[in-house]
Order: sequence, then C-alpha cells, then structure tokens
Amino acid sequence: MRPTRWTDPRLAAAYATRLDHLDREAAWPLLTPLLTRPEPHHGLGRPDATVLELGSGTGHYARHLAEHHWTATYAVDISPAIHRHGAAHVRDAWIHRTLPHRDGSLPLRRCQCTAALAHLLLCHIRHPAHILALLTEARRVLRPEAPLAIVEPGEFRRDFQLLRYGDPDRTAADELEPGQTYPIDYTLTDGSRLRTTAYHHPPQLLAELLDRAGFRLDAISPMPLPAHGGDPFTLWTAHARPLH
Repeated sequence: MRPTRWTDPRLAAAYATRLDHLDREAAWPLLTPLLTRPEPHHGLGRPDATVLELGSGTGHYARHLAEHHWTATYAVDISPAIHRHGAAHVRDAWIHRTLPHRDGSLPLRRCQCTAALAHLLLCHIRHPAHILALLTEARRVLRPEAPLAIVEPGEFRRDFQLLRYGDPDRTAADELEPGQTYPIDYTLTDGSRLRTTAYHHPPQLLAELLDRAGFRLDAISPMPLPAHGGDPFTLWTAHARPLH
C-alpha cells in the first residue's frame, strides 16, 4: 500500500468529514472515566483536568470533554490543515490546538497534563522508534501516576480489518507480520470511505515500548461494538511511572 500522508491538505479535508458515531457510542463512554475527574468541581475559569490527546483530528472529543467534563485538552496533530478545519468548525476555549516541533517534541512543560489519550494513532505510525519517541514525550508532559489510554485495532478473536479487506478465513491479527501494512477505512458524511494505511504492531512490541517510555501497563481489553458485532478494537490502559 502507498503510505498515507497525513499532512496532505486534501486528506485532511476528507478526514475532517468522517463520521464519528462509533467513537461516540463505544469509545467515549469508556475513555472519559479514565481521563477525567469523576465529579468535576466546575471552578470559575479553571479546568479540573488537562488531557493530552495525541492524534486529535478536528477536536470533537476535546470539545466533548470541555463541555461536559470541565476538562481542557492539548489537541496534538501533525496536520496544520486539520487544525485549521477544527478551529473553524469545532470551537472551545479549552481546546489548545498543538503542533509538534520539528524534532517531534511537544511545546508543553514537564508534568503539565493529568491524563493522555492516543485513539487509533499508533497503528498509523510506521516505525517503532517513532512510537517510542512519541510515548516518551507523552510521559515527559504527564504527571506521575497519570493515566494513559490507547485505542488500537483489535487483537482479540477475528481482526476487524482482516475480515473486511483481507482473507475471511484468516482468524487473528497476529497472523500479520510486524510492520506489515493493512488498510483502515473511515466512513465520511457523504457515505464514501477514506482509505488510510495502517501498520501492524504486535501487542508484545507495544507493551515493550510502553515500558521503555516510562509507563506501567495495567490492562489490554477488548472494546466491543454491540450494534456492529465483535470486538474490533482494543483499549490499553497504563499509568506514568515517576520520572527520575
């Protein structure tokens, strides 16, 4: 497959119109309790939590956190076009749209954030070294014991993407070779699909990268979509170990 160039403004314009009802129905209810305070204080002008969202897209989830959970978000994305679209259509004062520096570092202070999220992001990064660098930088800006939530394509039962685009007789994502490409399609509001490149990273590799980056892996669990059948995604939960 030809690699997806996420900084292409044409791709950004299409991705900005993707349907996110599956995220709202399945992912958001599971992610939000992990990332926010159970009972927001609603202090005047100050958020109760500050989330680092890696691969934030246009910022719909960040706005949800601001409006309903008194939470500010550093919405990190590598696409200036995505940020421009989000700033025009998904507005909230507590969404801080953030571009990484050229060296991949984040323009945030050490221990600035209370939680972090990477939703269907790591699967779009080709090289494990780049994943490690991203996770290490996320650990730098998180407070000790802050939670990290990661959503990735499923490693349980029959892999969702293989069922849709590969050989239906294949039964598990671990039949892919490490680094092997496969497509992930995002459904757009006009009914069409945006095909993007994903890379298979075995669970053992991601667990090792989390450990090396300074996280304590807590659990890997299936994320079911009851209305659509199966467990097409996995939810990884971890906590930041203290920095030395």
